[in-house]
Amino acid sequence: MKKRISFSAFKCRPSAFNSKGFTLIEVLLSIALLVIVLGIVYSSFFTVHRAIERFEGVSLKYHEVRTVLDIMRREIEGAFMETSDTGRNQTGLVIEDRDIYGKTTSRLHLTAFSFKRNGLSTTSYYVDEKDGKLILIKDGTPTFILLTDENQEIGRSSGSYSLEMVEGIESFTVETLFNNKWVKTWDTKQTERLPEVIRLSIEFDDKGKKVILTEYARPKVGNKL
Repeated sequence: MKKRISFSAFKCRPSAFNSKGFTLIEVLLSIALLVIVLGIVYSSFFTVHRAIERFEGVSLKYHEVRTVLDIMRREIEGAFMETSDTGRNQTGLVIEDRDIYGKTTSRLHLTAFSFKRNGLSTTSYYVDEKDGKLILIKDGTPTFILLTDENQEIGRSSGSYSLEMVEGIESFTVETLFNNKWVKTWDTKQTERLPEVIRLSIEFDDKGKKVILTEYARPKVGNKL
């Protein structure tokens, strides 16, 4: 009797090598999505980096300008005006309206009690040009009053200095309120008194945008001694 051989035993069974894999389209889509995600992350990183750099630069400029305005406010609050027996003002406060290249650059000259050292100091704030940039300059000279039997004289002691307060400004404006109007000139030799209030403004550029910081100061010593 012949033995029959069943071919069912030789049928191919599925193996791991025959499992379904990724198609070319799926691979391309995955790569495209990866590129998009990496692009978003890359763009976000550099956007944040530029924002941090801009913030640091602007914050430094804001801090410099705000510090200068605060120093000027304190000095104006301690402004001093003395009139001699001859009626001549030997100290006082002068505001001049000037411009450099069509930009407002006021000049402020005053004698005030120094908040850093004892005694008086004669101070001037003005704008100068250097390498195409406008720089706010401060000149200072310690001052003393010489008392005599006949009169009082204002003297200047040694120790004069000149400082660059802030550079890269667009304008520096000093105004005082007179007859309910802001004016850009004042001279105690003519008015025989200190102004009631002074407005200080410094303008600078913030990445193409003009920024103006303003401070108000009121002389507190008095109009005349």
